[in-house]
Amino acid sequence: MSEVRADDLTEINTAQDVASLYTGVGKNNAKSGIEIELSFFDPSSDDLTAMSLCQNRVLKNATAAVLPDVDFVHNEPTSELLEVASFAASFKNMKSVMDDLNKKIKILSDKAENIGLKRSYFQELPDKTADELLSRIVDVERYKIMYAPYREDMRKCVQYFAVCKSNQVSVSPYDMDHMHKNIRRLYALAPFLFLLTDNSSAFSEGKPHAGHIGMTLRHAGLTEGRGGIPPYVFSAKSGEEFVNAHINHAMNNPLFMYYDRDGALNRVPSGDWGVTFNTLKQRGLNSASNYYLAQSILWPDVKVATLKDTNGAVTGHRYEARMFGVGMHQHQTAFIITNALAFHDDFAASIDDLLLRYGLDDYNAIMDSYKSARNHNGAFFNVAYGNGTMSEFAREFADLIEPVTDEMNITDEAAPMLHICRSGCTDGKVNRLLFPTLQDIKNIQRMHDGSMFENPNQCASMIFDREIKNEAGRLGVGACCG
Repeated sequence: MSEVRADDLTEINTAQDVASLYTGVGKNNAKSGIEIELSFFDPSSDDLTAMSLCQNRVLKNATAAVLPDVDFVHNEPTSELLEVASFAASFKNMKSVMDDLNKKIKILSDKAENIGLKRSYFQELPDKTADELLSRIVDVERYKIMYAPYREDMRKCVQYFAVCKSNQVSVSPYDMDHMHKNIRRLYALAPFLFLLTDNSSAFSEGKPHAGHIGMTLRHAGLTEGRGGIPPYVFSAKSGEEFVNAHINHAMNNPLFMYYDRDGALNRVPSGDWGVTFNTLKQRGLNSASNYYLAQSILWPDVKVATLKDTNGAVTGHRYEARMFGVGMHQHQTAFIITNALAFHDDFAASIDDLLLRYGLDDYNAIMDSYKSARNHNGAFFNVAYGNGTMSEFAREFADLIEPVTDEMNITDEAAPMLHICRSGCTDGKVNRLLFPTLQDIKNIQRMHDGSMFENPNQCASMIFDREIKNEAGRLGVGACCG
């Protein structure tokens, strides 16, 4: 949930009052950055105890002190989790953004090790239940309102946010059309990107799960129009039409909290979905704070979010791609793809042609592909994707993006992505092959060498190549992962 200034009483009456803040930053000023959510636990404890509230405070403060002039480590709702943010830069400087984030990840991981904590090998903590994680909510007002206690009718929503972690890539667009085209393109690619960067296990909350857990919990929990694909992404004929529909969506988004005129957050009782920004006008609460709050609690797979100055005032908007898993290479893979789509015109046009050939310019076809990926049941890339298969699409995607990575001198950073696209050997697939039981998962959590994360130019099938071959031989098959 994006932070919102509680004291902005600027009156918002119509879409025109905010529309100018969606017009983009211009081609010469466009930038991108990335945030990664990392989970930590105590490997010496019998039950691999998740990082506590006290440990969270110690770790966050120790990490922040290394770069005291940079705001780069942030709380998320539950205590086991901290978010690390890169700086933002132009497309030509994308390698420096990845280097910056990798440096900051290492700072956090080293400080965690110093206090006896360890980063999760998986993108989640597969043995921990939502209830266990929700019992440790950090002391931030908006998190306390949403999670402690949570509304009975938001159980599935808070379950998703407690259990699932992600990378998020933000782009400040040239203009409204640039924003709309890229958001639409990312939605068409989302089922593929979810699986490409998946680093889950065969278990969630200690129980077996055969599909993509993040997609499943998002689908079940982000209701009331908050998640998934807003239909107007595909019905809008222009960027301006898209922005107007988005503003209308935000103004009519059912709220579970809102700001009063003193800047205090107020809860909306469980079962009441009648409070929206528009209904707050009747109480004189149609403030900028409440508009941006309403927008911030929309959580589609590509989110429209604010750009702010150093004082927290909104100066514009960005889009945020949120369909990427967490692991060794995932943040770099996410950043490379999102940047190439946004800023390399020839590549973007070639992907549009590829999507068209697969019939993925159609809303219903994309929804069907979401369902196939969400419920892949161990098939991973061997699922339907438009009028073809995801494995076929992935190989063609790799052939199109590889020249871009050569041009940008990021061949090492792109190696895991290209390997997975061509082999079908996603990290999630490797995890299910090598760590099939909950005890196997606990063992790798306890025993993995945390230094493996210092080289993000690798994926699970590269690291565990020998183990995969041994498992293939044991099972008597030629290729367990491919």
